Amino acid sequence: MRFDFFSDEELMQVHEATLKILGTIGIHTLSERFKKLLLENGCLEEGDRILFPQTVIEKALKTVPAAFNIYDRNGRCALEMGKLKAYTHTCVGTPSIMDLDTGERRDCYLKDLAEFSRVTDALEFIDVISPVFPRDVPQDVIVTVETATMLRNTIKPMRICAESSHEMKSILGVLAAVAGGETAMREKPVAYIEVSSISPLEYGLHPAEALIDIVEAGMPLGIVPCPMMGSTGPMTLVGSVAQHNAEILAGVVASQMVKSGAPVVMSPRVTFMDMKSGVGLWAMPEMGLAAAASIQLSKYYHIPSTAVGYSGAAKIAGTQSGYEHLYNALLPALVGTDIIGAAGSLDNCLASCLIMLVIDNELASVVQRTIKGVTVSEDTLAVEVIRDVVNSKGNFLTHKHTRKFLRAGELWVPPLGDRQTFEKWAAKGETLEDAAKRKAKEILATHQVEPLHDEVNKEIDRIISAAQEN
Repeated sequence: MRFDFFSDEELMQVHEATLKILGTIGIHTLSERFKKLLLENGCLEEGDRILFPQTVIEKALKTVPAAFNIYDRNGRCALEMGKLKAYTHTCVGTPSIMDLDTGERRDCYLKDLAEFSRVTDALEFIDVISPVFPRDVPQDVIVTVETATMLRNTIKPMRICAESSHEMKSILGVLAAVAGGETAMREKPVAYIEVSSISPLEYGLHPAEALIDIVEAGMPLGIVPCPMMGSTGPMTLVGSVAQHNAEILAGVVASQMVKSGAPVVMSPRVTFMDMKSGVGLWAMPEMGLAAAASIQLSKYYHIPSTAVGYSGAAKIAGTQSGYEHLYNALLPALVGTDIIGAAGSLDNCLASCLIMLVIDNELASVVQRTIKGVTVSEDTLAVEVIRDVVNSKGNFLTHKHTRKFLRAGELWVPPLGDRQTFEKWAAKGETLEDAAKRKAKEILATHQVEPLHDEVNKEIDRIISAAQEN
């Protein structure tokens, strides 16, 4: 099941606006290395801006892979990027967490990242782990430590956000140690690494330098600016989408200048501001609508994509967070995206919550069932089955056709939600939030992640120590 957000004419208008933004406004960067790359490959310098001629953009778009794979740390294909399967990843960079025992909001610590990774490892419909923001880790090695902690607590693939270019050597070193060397890391990447340019149209120093390092290392690159409607982007949704698209395409073009055919992920994140309070919102409906719009553009370019979906303004796991997350996730999934992000998030992606993560696992199963659609065939239309039941004055309950499709999974079964009679439910009286909390605690008490080899753990420790000394 798929739908389009824009008409064909509207889509071309947004694309042409993107070309105009890149061709006449361009980007700014503080990286001489990045600027040199762009200028030597057909871009133009006008004042302190770098402009992208249409021919340069079109040339780059022809070489971006439409599909590639990402693997788990045992070398098995885990993500088929480009197949629009709406995988789910957890929220990245949340500085706070809802304590599972007390329900109180507090700072995130490295222990929380380990637990979040371990719970993710056990949840069937959460496919990718992103790091919370641990406050007890030195800033100069934070992403390296986050990467190591995730690798030690899940076999699932990762989304890594490069906060600065100076850590790239140690991050890549940890990934190579787990993969079994740099060649193996490139052949079966266990992560994609994202850079976040600054809206509006600013690539700064570290995002630009990290982009080059990631592509040169042969790792899949994600590009994830986050313009805010009315603040760092136009107040109109479509205007922010066009600006955002230009910001992402600038990185896509640069990646192909570094290495033609380099795998890239477009990661649109158009947010908006509450004009009464100044709060940055990741809520519905604008978040879901903007994601759907941006994802249609990535499909037009035939570039794999991710979008935020499991996000909202709710402060606790409950009714509001449930409807916000489902709405925001379902829209880009129906347009067709590869990964939907922010599972387990609350309060506009400022807090993580294990209870919400378990609930989002349930919502992800609904989303994936929805985009699966239905098969229309002689067997599923069941005309002869209807005839048989009517003519025999029988019923569908005893018909073999019913057993066949029930066993084939025709009906979605909630991993957690309650469908019992009221009397059976009332005997226990457990809410969905209670059940999610119980599930999270059970996983933490019983789930064991396959450990890394001792030699690999020692090499990771050595890399972290060396990074701290530098």
